[in-house]
Amino acid sequence: MKLLRATALAVLLATMSMPALAGKMAKSNEPLTLEPDKAAVVFLRPGKFVGAAVAVPLYDVTGDDTRFIGILDAGSKVAYHVPAGEHVFMTTVFGGDGGVRFYKANVEAGKTYYFRAHIIDGIWGLSPVHQEAFAGKEFAGWDKGTQLTINSPKSLEWGQANLESATQRHRNLEPQVIADSASLRAEDGR
Repeated sequence: MKLLRATALAVLLATMSMPALAGKMAKSNEPLTLEPDKAAVVFLRPGKFVGAAVAVPLYDVTGDDTRFIGILDAGSKVAYHVPAGEHVFMTTVFGGDGGVRFYKANVEAGKTYYFRAHIIDGIWGLSPVHQEAFAGKEFAGWDKGTQLTINSPKSLEWGQANLESATQRHRNLEPQVIADSASLRAEDGR
């Protein structure tokens, strides 16, 4: 009985603290395009089953502002166009500070860069996809296993409703140094 109560409580707390009910993104019928004076940073989340109920909110936290990018669901990808240079991104999976992670991308205009979402140390996070991964079958499977999505009115509404909380976490936790294991290099573009 104790195990049942503990499990029920854990599920309830997880449901309340995760953005599982975040607004759904819309499927895009357009192909991924690249603007010549910008880079595309693509966040992809292959797979349909592992952690499917948990959405991964994405934010651009370059500089002082926190900007909502979109929500990464199982089997989706989100493309975000940025000028050349260094950018910092944040994910916030759990309601508290424990699920906040930061990532860096140093990008060149005219190239596409990728981060892959997967479970890292028990929490959804992003890993940079480095240049050498493009030659392998694994990346082709990840890319093929995702549908390009764009913000819908519901995802934008969710992003706006949660922006203050994300901004506060950004300010409270902004890292001094982001590890290489969470960073894209300029040469990782294609």
